[in-house]
Amino acid sequence: MDMPVEVTIPTRYGDEVRADLYLPDGHTAGDKVPVLVAASPYQKSLARLPVAGVFPFRETGPTELYLANGYAFVWADVPGSGRSTGTWDPVSTKEGHALYDIIEWVAAQEWSTGNVGMIGESYYCWSQWNAARMRPPSLKCIAAFDGGSDLYRDWLYKGGMPDFGFISSWTAALLLQHQVEGHPITGGDRHLHLSHVYEHPFDDEWHRDRSPFWDLDQVTAPVLSVGAWVKGSLHMRGNVEGFRKLPGRKKLLLLGGNNASEIQKLYETPEFHAAELLPWYDHHLKGIDNGIMDGPDVRLWVNRGTSYRSADEWPPAGSSPTAFHLSAEPSGAVASLNDGSLTEGEPSAEPSATSFSYPDPKWSVGTTMMTPHGPDHLARILTFTTPEFDRVREFTGDGHLVLFASTDQTDIDVVVRMAVIGVPGAPSRGFEFIGRGWLRASRRAEDKELSTEMRPFHTHDHADELVPGEIYEMRVPLVPMSFLVHPGERLRLEISCTDSPALEGRMFQWYGLKVGTDTYHHDAVHASRLVLPEMAEPQG
Repeated sequence: MDMPVEVTIPTRYGDEVRADLYLPDGHTAGDKVPVLVAASPYQKSLARLPVAGVFPFRETGPTELYLANGYAFVWADVPGSGRSTGTWDPVSTKEGHALYDIIEWVAAQEWSTGNVGMIGESYYCWSQWNAARMRPPSLKCIAAFDGGSDLYRDWLYKGGMPDFGFISSWTAALLLQHQVEGHPITGGDRHLHLSHVYEHPFDDEWHRDRSPFWDLDQVTAPVLSVGAWVKGSLHMRGNVEGFRKLPGRKKLLLLGGNNASEIQKLYETPEFHAAELLPWYDHHLKGIDNGIMDGPDVRLWVNRGTSYRSADEWPPAGSSPTAFHLSAEPSGAVASLNDGSLTEGEPSAEPSATSFSYPDPKWSVGTTMMTPHGPDHLARILTFTTPEFDRVREFTGDGHLVLFASTDQTDIDVVVRMAVIGVPGAPSRGFEFIGRGWLRASRRAEDKELSTEMRPFHTHDHADELVPGEIYEMRVPLVPMSFLVHPGERLRLEISCTDSPALEGRMFQWYGLKVGTDTYHHDAVHASRLVLPEMAEPQG
């Protein structure tokens, strides 16, 4: 790949965006080519670094593939980052306007056909959502790979609880990278981002300005949204919800995989782009009739299976709610605080409840307890487990947990995970954690227009403080799901008031200053239950 030429792009606010321009192989004066734009605060100067787990910000895809296929590539530092002037304001309307100006400037250059697409993962994906909502005339398509669309719900305040692990480490890494590259930490007001996030605990106008989701129903450019199940703690919900919000030409692809680094490596492979993304750009930017828009709009990997499922929409048709009631009856499956059960039978006719106190004195890393035999992630949390399944069953779509709870405090934090317990001695089928959910009880109010029977959508615009001792009903949304359970396997629900960084890595919420006891009620009057979308005909 030849060395790029740095170009300076003016914006309507007087900022100067610096971008690196790569022209395609064999380009000669007078040639006009379609253009792909990648934009982030990750500094185009760091293109010199290899794609590796220690450099997770290298997320632009295999540039060489596109240069070899007749595309120009423009790699921009968003305003206030890298070599661009201005104030850094991540995913804001103002940054979106700058992206609009970048796209239209690129489209007007002598080497451009005027057909512009966007490319990239994570923040580069956020930039795609942000640009698309601005509707620049020359933006002919985006391929939004692994990036959320609702800043509040997909990242900063999942369930109304402030993110701590990822936003802290992400911001610190970005500041240090700028310092190492010779840019002061205070430049572009980059150092103020974290305080701005925590100044806005509710989904107010500050978040709405930085959440493309709310404007996606106005998008006119075709959108390919690509998510990954293993990114359920970050991004994947936004890929699905962004697709659902879009009004027009759109496709959704949900990938399998066993971990986040596997997805990043996949995104950097020419083979993946040649199969899935290059045809998308060829059709929309070059006018090639390759059939990319034919067929169903949704293709998703069914976890713990062997194939993809196709559908015309999300959630796919053909499912119905299946309720698994929480029960105090021991399941005999795991040594947790309670070893409760999930049952498809009727809930207990007698009053029944399970309590736990926090912080647990045996927690070592989040909720994980360290033992002489290694970490134990379950010993000091609550679990509810099904009996062994007697047939193959598939759960694909939206789901939630209905929870009746009380506390001796004025709020309750609920963090849930779902896992499949394999048959003892049988080989692993991969990706055993197949669902997550978060909700702060004081944020339990739902948006009646956006909520559905299977998908609660919370307003997060105010707090309804709890009265100690009173029982409250809440619906905890689960991230979108698709998985099989096989004969002899079990499904386990894990509940606590916080995360375990030992399991979630950097994707954990702030524990806060909580000290108290919460009680989950599960009987006929308080029918706490896990509600999952069961497909009538399992895939594969």
